[in-house]
Amino acid sequence: MQPEYSKEKPHRPEEPLHYPRGLHPPAGGPDDSDQGASPAPARPPRAASVPIHLPDTRPTFTYILLGVIVLIYLIGQALPFDPQIVKGYRVTSAEEWLFVQGAKINEFIIGDGEYYRLLTAMFLHGGLAHLFFNAYALYIVGRDLERLFGHGRFLLLYFLSGLTGSVLSLLISPYASVGASGAIFGLFGAQAVFFYRHRRLFGPFARQRLTSLLYLFVLNAVIGLLPGSRIDNAGHLGGLLGGLALSWLIGPLFVPAPPTPEHPIVELKDTNPVRRWWFVPLLYAGGLVLAVTLVATTPG
Repeated sequence: MQPEYSKEKPHRPEEPLHYPRGLHPPAGGPDDSDQGASPAPARPPRAASVPIHLPDTRPTFTYILLGVIVLIYLIGQALPFDPQIVKGYRVTSAEEWLFVQGAKINEFIIGDGEYYRLLTAMFLHGGLAHLFFNAYALYIVGRDLERLFGHGRFLLLYFLSGLTGSVLSLLISPYASVGASGAIFGLFGAQAVFFYRHRRLFGPFARQRLTSLLYLFVLNAVIGLLPGSRIDNAGHLGGLLGGLALSWLIGPLFVPAPPTPEHPIVELKDTNPVRRWWFVPLLYAGGLVLAVTLVATTPG
């Protein structure tokens, strides 16, 4: 990821600091090919572009998560299985067995104390299309976000957002559900916060990303509200809210150091290092535990 840093001379602090490659504002100068022609109107000076050095952490855990959810799906499809009764359900395949054992099923979470389902549901999918769309979304947004946020913050966002989606679904939706959608919506929310907070740094590119994310959210909301939709809207909403909140609190906040003739690459400094937010995920996880405890201990 090597976008470019663009600035006008003289530079005004309120102007965007950065334009990704190919998105520079119009620039040019007078046409002097014909010395006898009337002078052309003055144009803004040509923007001077220099490279900007963004974090480029290898998205290792994005690929690991992709591998895990695909592997679990394949096991459910390929593993031989004899029909049997599991937890009161007649199960005829390994895929159904995984669903019964690991899905977000409220009666087992609250009644039997199987709280692990809030996590395991994130690794199960109800069909090939469901798996494909979630895996593709994770591949697209996960790579960029892990590069910018680093391994630790990426994993915290993924799992805490996914758990937030599971908890909100437990509170609101009586239906069983599976899927990594809550975690992925958390990543979308984190990306929205990142580009909003760095809108001056990325200029038009940030506005483009924010507009695309807004369209995505609206589209999913409309589809989820259609009659007969099987989408866990509570899970999506919980993941999105978790990603927005966590990214705002623990996400990177980059400040550019202007280039010099001796060092023409813009370096970014993260002004929100881990020492400022290390306690936030602990408090957040504690809040999720408290919410589940209140639900489990409330009569009715």
